[in-house]
Amino acid sequence: MSEEIYNNEASQDEVSAELDAMVCDLIDDMLNGLADGEDLGVVLIAEDANGNRYQACFTEDGPEACLEGAQHFIEASAAGIQSDHVGPLDRYAIAYAGGVELDCEFQDAVIVSFYQRGMSMGYSAYVLYEGAGMGEDFRWCDPEPAGEEPALL
Repeated sequence: MSEEIYNNEASQDEVSAELDAMVCDLIDDMLNGLADGEDLGVVLIAEDANGNRYQACFTEDGPEACLEGAQHFIEASAAGIQSDHVGPLDRYAIAYAGGVELDCEFQDAVIVSFYQRGMSMGYSAYVLYEGAGMGEDFRWCDPEPAGEEPALL
């Protein structure tokens, strides 16, 4: 992944090395799971300023409900996740397998939303893929920016 996942002329928010690494880890986990044919649901990673990390998968409900559950978890856990020794949340990323419409055609993609304190807003990106469940024949593209999103912290 590039040093900056999202950059446009209207916003000069830079993605820190810590946020970039966390988002890369999440995308890698999602792509590896898809290559193996797994449905990971909606996955979130949250970290405090010291790099203490919490990860969870939301799979019990439909995709929209799982996404809302992950977003609510971030909002409700902003002060930290004491059970896992994670202090006040500094950054997060949420990913799921979905799709994007490009050139009037629907394509499978991992969609990831991310944010770090100090940024003016959250951002999203997508990674196109094909061949889910095909192991070595699974293919994916480099991440592409998808737009701005409201921050959950």
